[in-house]
Amino acid sequence: MPKLLKKIAIVASIIVTLVGSLTFVMTYQNIGFTDNFVRQWLSSLALAALIMAPIGFLLMTLVSRFVKKCLPNTSDLKRNFVVGFSMAVIMESVMALVTTLNNLGMANAAEFAQNWFGAFTMALPLGIFIALMMTLFIKPRLERYMAS
Repeated sequence: MPKLLKKIAIVASIIVTLVGSLTFVMTYQNIGFTDNFVRQWLSSLALAALIMAPIGFLLMTLVSRFVKKCLPNTSDLKRNFVVGFSMAVIMESVMALVTTLNNLGMANAAEFAQNWFGAFTMALPLGIFIALMMTLFIKPRLERYMAS
């Protein structure tokens, strides 16, 4: 396999794994394990991956720059921790929005807000864990690999 295709495959598999696990939790929170769970989850996964991947890469760069500018004398580890936590909250918010809209629509704003908040808070611990692992361990290794 050509090196470029291998790099694309690695990034795509990371995106699908991360977004898939989070949309799984959010879809479960929205509709439970119903007969159409798998269809709704895959639909949410596709929407979130298409929306979140480009936004995520852009936001990671912007948040990293912002944190570096605000905390110039802080160690890389501490800055990466702040970036990871910030990314989790931002990305979970948007992903919960996309997933809840896909699963339930927005016929009732109060019900939508309640379901969005439920999906957000249920997936947030997993999102924080994933974001911190990405920021502290996976991103540095992935950047070195992509540069090679």
